Amino acid sequence: MIRFDYHTHHYRCGHASGNLRDYIESAAAQGITEIGVSDHAPAYWFDGVNHALPGTQMAVTELPVYVAEARELQSHYHGTIAVRVGIEADYIPGKAVELSVLLSANPLDYVLGSVHYVLGRSVFDRGRWLDERPDETFRAYYELVKDAARSGLFDILSHLSVVECYAPPMHESLQAELYPSVADVIAASGCAVEINTSGYRKMGADEPFPNRVLLRELIRAGVPLTFGSDAHTPEQVGFGRDRVLALLTELGVRTYAPAQITVRREPLWAYMTG
Repeated sequence: MIRFDYHTHHYRCGHASGNLRDYIESAAAQGITEIGVSDHAPAYWFDGVNHALPGTQMAVTELPVYVAEARELQSHYHGTIAVRVGIEADYIPGKAVELSVLLSANPLDYVLGSVHYVLGRSVFDRGRWLDERPDETFRAYYELVKDAARSGLFDILSHLSVVECYAPPMHESLQAELYPSVADVIAASGCAVEINTSGYRKMGADEPFPNRVLLRELIRAGVPLTFGSDAHTPEQVGFGRDRVLALLTELGVRTYAPAQITVRREPLWAYMTG
């Protein structure tokens, strides 16, 4: 049984429900022994704007309040369930300094790195596939993923292959071209990759993020794998753990242990591959 979940949200992002305590209580009730709170970081790339993307991310002024509340809950639940204080931050090219300043001012246990914007548009924008060449978008997305891994800003990379969820299927030849180099760059960076079960849930897909083909490459390259439900309601905490465990077993991954995958504080749990 997978007993950790490092990707959860709450009301501050504007598109999730429940407070931090609700998510922690849900995890504890399921026998999860380590829960990470990791709501969306502010849109730091809009210089001088406090709340640039309401309904998507928290305001800049909310971040220290969020961290302080999470630390209080971490102390409160000590001995009952381990609480890790994290955040999900976007990788935006050319804005590494701004993100570094934001993170330095708000000490965290870990940072999830996500690519939500490619060629100026959201990865969830279904309309983009009406006027874009999928192969160009796929190439651009995976270059950003590699840049995010190399940046040194992130401990865990989130929902890889998400750009493909509404897109025409990627051809096997392009997968063979892109995926191995992505896996090798991530392995060299020291980042972990989460298996994100929102791929099962909100997309109606048969696979998590990353998809099975990319996951095989990550395992080949020896990338540590964590688990994230990407919960946006307390009931979604731990979603799909059994399916992920079965998938990892099928792919020959059976051992997990505390792994030094964070440059910030304590090690997090991960499945060790390679």
